[in-house]
Amino acid sequence: MRVLPMAGLTFVCSMGTGVLWNAIYFIAESEYAFTRTDTLLLAFVSGIFYTVFAVNAGRIVRALERQMSPRRALALVIVAQAVLAPLVLMFPGVATLWIATVVMMSLGALQWPIVQHFLVSGRHGPSMRNAIGWFNATWMAATAISLALIGPLEAGGLMKWAIPALLPINLIALVFLAGFPAHPAHHDGAEQSRHVPASYGPLLAASRVLHPLGYLVIGALSPILPYLFTSLGTPDALQAPIGSTWHVARFLAVLVLWWTAFWHGRAQTLVLAGLLLAGGFALAVGSPTEPLLIVGLVALGAGQGIIYYNAIYYGLALGGAKVEAGGMHEALVGGGYFLGPLLGLASLSLGAGEPVFIGLVLGALAVGFGVACIRGSRVRIQRIA
Repeated sequence: MRVLPMAGLTFVCSMGTGVLWNAIYFIAESEYAFTRTDTLLLAFVSGIFYTVFAVNAGRIVRALERQMSPRRALALVIVAQAVLAPLVLMFPGVATLWIATVVMMSLGALQWPIVQHFLVSGRHGPSMRNAIGWFNATWMAATAISLALIGPLEAGGLMKWAIPALLPINLIALVFLAGFPAHPAHHDGAEQSRHVPASYGPLLAASRVLHPLGYLVIGALSPILPYLFTSLGTPDALQAPIGSTWHVARFLAVLVLWWTAFWHGRAQTLVLAGLLLAGGFALAVGSPTEPLLIVGLVALGAGQGIIYYNAIYYGLALGGAKVEAGGMHEALVGGGYFLGPLLGLASLSLGAGEPVFIGLVLGALAVGFGVACIRGSRVRIQRIA
């Protein structure tokens, strides 16, 4: 699998992911007058659908492969998203926004497991680690850029074009997809085993507890971020660009993990990430000033990036490059994305403010952190070069 087609498709498709998972809440608040409850509900429902499709990604892709190649199945998903994108302009209204957002997100739950299947098939050891590194750096850079671009759209009164812009973006993705082989490379199970030490099992178990918690925090924070900025008096045109701070911090964190090997097989990496995630969230949501909110976003982004990288690294290393491995990884993303908004909705239904909301999320993090420590407690500290 050549790098350029994969990196190009990953970047442009991730621009769309950034709009759907993060910028959508600024769009909904600005263009559709969504309240905090409305945005949390949209995030909750989208997360449930994403999880269901991701859990079943392997079965769905195998069913498609009886009629077509994996490359063609991926093309079908991308085309479907492209067709849905302009509907919000053609049939304006809240119902259309809901349908387009939820369905396009659900299709993404099929898209990324197939992409990851192509990414690591036939790669082992250093080659696989390098591929995962530039893949993570590519998509995280793209999501940060897409959220930052919402600021100029807001300033120019063009927010309604953010979702329709996914039509040309997805068409560009099809150009890169043409450079994919029809089928992923053969993946040698014996060669895979030679590069996977015993410590990876417990670390994968711990990572898969923390991974949805990272997205629980994002899912709780992203829908209310526009309202946090408004309460601090941040100008509308600066809200999304400043909100992309955590994306930038996440991107920088994965660059460090990509270029180094000291963290391979080390449980301490996950402990540090968990602390950054929890502390960053509490500071961001409870911050009385904009600078402190930014510090919290930086800490949160770094912690979530480290957790994500560990989860996908150990998951794909042990999962044999199967669609199911990527599907499980994405299902945990969806699980976090609907649990976070659920806690937000719970606090609003109780008539509670930020302190109760922070407490609910931190309580969930504390329980999950304890479970992760138990599941990863058998890890033997070692370095895998």
